[in-house]
Amino acid sequence: MTIQLIERQKQLDKLKNEDFDCLIIGGGATGTGSALEANSRGLKVALVERFDFASGTSSRSTKLLHGGVRYLEQAFKRLDIEQFNLVRDALSERKNVIQIAPHLAKPLPLIIPLYQFWQIPYFFTGLLMYDLLAGKQSLGRSRLLSIKDTLELFPSLNTEGMIASVMYYDGQFDDARLNVEVAMKAIEQGCAIANYLEVIEIIKEDGKCRGAVVRDSLTDDTFTIKSNAVVNATGPYSDSIRHLDQPEAEKILKVSSGVHIVVNKSYAPGDGALLIPKTDDGRVIFIVPWRQFTLIGTTDETAKVTDNPTPTEEEITYLMRYANRYLSDTITRDDVLSAWSGLRPLVSPDHNANSTAKISRDHTILKSKSGLITITGGKWTTFRKMAIDTVNHVIKQLPSPNGFSGHPPTLIPVAGGENYDFDDLDQKLSATIEDEAIRHHLINYYGSRAIVIQDIIQESGLERLAPQYPFITAEVIYVYRYEMAQKPEDILSRRFRLTFLDSAVSEQVKEKVNAIIDQEKSDVNQEKITVNS
Repeated sequence: MTIQLIERQKQLDKLKNEDFDCLIIGGGATGTGSALEANSRGLKVALVERFDFASGTSSRSTKLLHGGVRYLEQAFKRLDIEQFNLVRDALSERKNVIQIAPHLAKPLPLIIPLYQFWQIPYFFTGLLMYDLLAGKQSLGRSRLLSIKDTLELFPSLNTEGMIASVMYYDGQFDDARLNVEVAMKAIEQGCAIANYLEVIEIIKEDGKCRGAVVRDSLTDDTFTIKSNAVVNATGPYSDSIRHLDQPEAEKILKVSSGVHIVVNKSYAPGDGALLIPKTDDGRVIFIVPWRQFTLIGTTDETAKVTDNPTPTEEEITYLMRYANRYLSDTITRDDVLSAWSGLRPLVSPDHNANSTAKISRDHTILKSKSGLITITGGKWTTFRKMAIDTVNHVIKQLPSPNGFSGHPPTLIPVAGGENYDFDDLDQKLSATIEDEAIRHHLINYYGSRAIVIQDIIQESGLERLAPQYPFITAEVIYVYRYEMAQKPEDILSRRFRLTFLDSAVSEQVKEKVNAIIDQEKSDVNQEKITVNS
């Protein structure tokens, strides 16, 4: 397979020297999804990200593509059409995400344990409605399970006091890798995109947004990007960009945090996940098998916006305490391999609301007097729908809106999702890679692009970064050359996910990763010197 090198400098040159129909601020799920959608509709697109792609909210989810069982319950209890629409859109989009990224996303059975007989008709009827609403996009039918059948899916469950369980399907995915691969696909399709570019000023002509001044945090270079429309897709930072455009703008966000811990695979050794539908303080907790580990997470804790949110010891203890109520083996603090917190932007109709659990999760699009389009709220599952709605708004305010396509949105495979066939890839890689764990790891992370890493292995050799995990040095070279990774944390946190899986091992290999990056940069500089001479 031949794919193009993704050189950040070439992207910078395009951003500096070309004019665009649309400039998108924010390289998370919403921003990169909007870039890819806008490009498919014929727009010339620029995108800038202040840090790295998926460095914030978009890498810190519970890794579920879910319609929102809880939101459907709220929709019926409160006759809330917004919650109903959100669930409907999400149920439709789960399968679409799996189709565009088959190596990163799959259906996942989730179990809700039941302890009282009245819960059986209550939950099972709700899940049948969930299935019905999904229609043709269903991932599988819900079922009532005996305790024996429950343990086959989730063997580590403590069944004391249980009478049965209900099982339903949602999707599971790798959020940061999907985000990066959407961005890379957008670049390959012609978008001009770069990370580590911070917007420091919104440019206006005759009172209308016409681009932005950005600062390159890697070089401290400052330049202007010219564009007919500007989209603010910065998630928790949406109010900050809105204030650059309009200093007197009222804040619209109320931010909640999602806290997660990662422990050994033995705590969720089966094929299913566990949903604890209601804690004492009204939250939901998920215990999910993910990347050969176990992920435990919850949401709806009121938070403040910060660049690197971290969970407190109290929050980590909270998750362990609830998980231990439902698991047959006890989790201790020493068992926690990694812990992180992510911020979720919620648009509150009442900015003084005390609880984030009651705020709608649907996305909101606002347009300022100067034409700045802000897209915020929503969730990962509906990132394509958010992108479609955003681009519709962009097209309306372009000088010649009729010149752009209004065609129905198409499913565009992400980088690595094209022509994906696990068995075929496994056979092709076995010629070079005898280690099955490494082969399957590469296929599950990079899809059809794993073949490119095979070529790099033939060039640089096959060496694990750490003996206990299947990450290899050739991957570092690949993500530097083809995924615009600039720093060790870009690779370890968002391309490999190792920091999110085992933070201690991630720290141990950081120096080795940095050395490989330095060698790649040196080789590139040497090539430039040779060409110039």
